[in-house]
Amino acid sequence: MDTFKLDDIKNVHVGDIPAAKRGIIDALSGEDINKKSIPDDHMSSYVKGHEIGTEIDNLLKGDQRDY
Repeated sequence: MDTFKLDDIKNVHVGDIPAAKRGIIDALSGEDINKKSIPDDHMSSYVKGHEIGTEIDNLLKGDQRDY
């Protein structure tokens, strides 16, 4: 991926939406305060949300590097 665009996440499937939302919030806040509350079977959704949050944070900061 050369540059991140919000359209890139339209078809991303995260599994458990609440866990993914907590991952996004943690990524944007810079603290993993919600991670302990995620059940093990939803951890992959949390991680996917965290990745999306990191990409959004990078976009907001103007960082277009491919991680």
